Parts: sequence; structure tokens; C-alpha cells
Amino acid sequence: MEPVKRGSSCRRLWAAAFFILFWAAAQRISSSGPLAAISLLSETMDGGDLLAAAALVVLLNSVRAVPLYIGWFLAGGGLADLRPSLSFLSWLAPAAAIPLTYFLSPVLGEGIQLHFGVPAVLSVGSVLVLRYLTRSIHDWVYKSIALAFFVFSFQWLDIIPFLTPWGAGWGELSMSVKTAAGILGRESLLDWTGGAVFGGLFFSGVLAAELMISYGARLASMALLRDREKKMAALREESLGRRSLLEMQQLVHDLKRPLTTILGLADVIVSGRGGSSARYGAVICEAARSMEDMVSEILREDFRRPITAGDLAGYVFTQISPFPWRETVSLKADPEALEAVVEVNVVRFSRALVNLLDNARKANLQSEGSHINLSLSLDGERVIVVVEDEGPGFSQEGDRSGWNSTGLGLKYVTMVVENHGATLFKENIPGGGARVTITLKRSGGGRSDA
Repeated sequence: MEPVKRGSSCRRLWAAAFFILFWAAAQRISSSGPLAAISLLSETMDGGDLLAAAALVVLLNSVRAVPLYIGWFLAGGGLADLRPSLSFLSWLAPAAAIPLTYFLSPVLGEGIQLHFGVPAVLSVGSVLVLRYLTRSIHDWVYKSIALAFFVFSFQWLDIIPFLTPWGAGWGELSMSVKTAAGILGRESLLDWTGGAVFGGLFFSGVLAAELMISYGARLASMALLRDREKKMAALREESLGRRSLLEMQQLVHDLKRPLTTILGLADVIVSGRGGSSARYGAVICEAARSMEDMVSEILREDFRRPITAGDLAGYVFTQISPFPWRETVSLKADPEALEAVVEVNVVRFSRALVNLLDNARKANLQSEGSHINLSLSLDGERVIVVVEDEGPGFSQEGDRSGWNSTGLGLKYVTMVVENHGATLFKENIPGGGARVTITLKRSGGGRSDA
């Protein structure tokens, strides 16, 4: 059993023991007060004194009864929480122990005999009903308050003369106050007053139970939401880690190309097989400069270098070439757009375009799409880059795709695009699919090889 649940069960059992011991002690409370008030009625013949005597009787009966019901109610719940196989004790313990307690000791306290009548039966029923309705709520304090309202309300049924033939109020104190009411001719006063107070207290118990049920439902909903949030956070973290690993592998792959060139030509020079070392040295320097630019772009977000849109697209296709879905991506570009020069952080901007293509690939998997379009065009002094897929499109939740992705890819794309002073626009394509448009300023500078 979980330590938290075991601790809750132990606390509940200790509380049950306290209430049962309190009930046993309450049986020793003197009934002289209510009896004295009843005996005075023959002298005063006053309806107010009759109601006061009846209230004293109900109060004493409640003090003697409420702890018993709460005690066995908590005991049943505590025993049921000890292990799953004992769950039946949550209703069996109070249903059996409460009546047994009434009949085990016929005479308790100062000779006042307990009577297991209609109010006692209703009280036991309220214990079982409350246990069922609040089975998902673990806070026993609020349950005890609601149960106290119910038991207290049922005690008022004992002083209603109208209910006496149906087994209500056969105890000595209750019969005494009803006998006095009959002598005074005020039985109807007890009927209406007892009924009104019973109704108010019973309604209070129902309201308390309803509040607890609503409270339990809200707690369950909050627990479910927290569980979903934890799972979503774990998925985002896993996705971010997977994406970071993939990007690192691709960056290493990109760095490996010029490094391979450098090492290969250096080996030729060292071995003496190269007839023109100067020509090989120039190629090595060019590869080293390319490698230096890539490292600078990785380390510095603000690093820019001029490159044609066509070379940038070629750089992107080089990065996705190891993947099997590369064949689903097609390039559509105007000749003028391919020669347009832009100044970008090639590593970061190409990574953003790769993310867009990867998101498009995942979207296509949801709708059995087979094509991804990457298009380049010119609009005045701006280069327009468009990625289109055949997926379910974007949802109404901003950066989240319609196929319930984590949104990390689009957030990275948005960050890179804004860092370059460009704009990004997302839209759904009529008939299915999504379109992402990036508008990038054209540069007047010269061309640089990727």
C-alpha cells in the first residue's frame, strides 16, 4: 500500500477511535436538564417552554448519537483503505456496528434506554448513501460535517408526535416530551416545529454533500489536467531532445564535408603525390573558410553572409538528403528567384526551413499526403519562400498543427525568421493542406558559395 494512503487510513482510524470513545463518554452525560425542563411544563403550561424542553432532548440525543455514526463511518473508510480486498468494510462496518451498538448495551448512562427506531435507521442509511456519493473524496472532515447535519436532522423526527406510530421517538426522553405536549394540547406545535427544523437541517446536509461531490469532481478534473500536462511536458521534452539530437547530427554532417576535403587534400600534399600544392592549398583554404563560417553561424545568431536563394535551397536539400522522405519534396522556383541574393545565417535559416519541411512530412503522414512543395519567387525586393503540404492544416491554437504536434518546430522557425527581420504567415489551403510563407528582404551584395 502507498505510504500516503496508509497514512491517511491511520489518521482516519485514529479519528474513528476518538469519536467512538467520545460517544461512550457522552452516554454518561446527565439527562437531568431535559427532565427538569419537562417537569416544569405542568406548572408553566407554556408553548415556548415546551419547545425549549424538546430542543434540550434533541440536543442531548444528538450528542449521544452523532459521534457514534461519525466514528463507525470513519472506521469503515479507514479499514477499507488498508488494502483493496477490504473495500467492502466501508459500508459493512457502519451498517453492522451501529445497530449492534444499540442492542449490545440496552441501558447506558443514567438508565436511559437507547431505541433503534426510524431516525436511527435513516441515519444508518445516510451513512451508506454519503459513503457511496463521496467515495472519490478523501477529505473525511467535510464528510463528517455533512453526516452530522443528517444525523442531527433525523433526531428532530423523535419529538414529532405525528410520527410516533411509525417508530419515531420511542425513547424515554422523547416520549416524555411528547406526553407533555399531549397534556398541554400542543402536539401540532411540536409537529410543525420539528418538521421545519428537520427540513432545514436535512437540506443543509444535502447541500454540504452536493458541495463535496462538486468539490471532488473538480479535484478529479484538476488531477486529470495535471496528469495530461505532465504527459505533454514529457512529450515536449522528449521531442525537443530528439530534435536537438537530430539537428546536432545534421550540423556535424555539414561540418564533415569541408573537413573531409581538408583532410583528403592535406594527405595528398603530405604524401607528395600532389603535383600542384598551391592549387590544393587554395581548395583547403576555401573549405576551411566555409567551415569557419559555419562555426560562426552556429555560435552567433547575428552572423550573416550573402548567399543566393538557389544555393540556400540546395543547402537545405543537402541536409534532408539522408532521409527517405526527401523524394516527396519538390522545388519550384523562378530563375530570377534562384539568383536573388539574401543575407542570412545560413546554418540557422536552413535549419528553420528543414524544420518546416519535417513538419510538412509529419502532417502528410496524418492525411496520407504524398507531396511537399518548396517554392521560391520574387516580389519586388523581397524573396518569397513557401512550404506547402497535404496534411490536415493548422488548428485554431496558433503554433500548434492540426495533427497535435508539440509546436516546437514552428516556434524555432518563428524565432529565426523574426531574428532575420523577415515575416512568416501561416494559412490553411482550401481543400486540405497547410501553407507557410516566409518573406525575406533581398540583398544587394554579392554572391557567396555555401
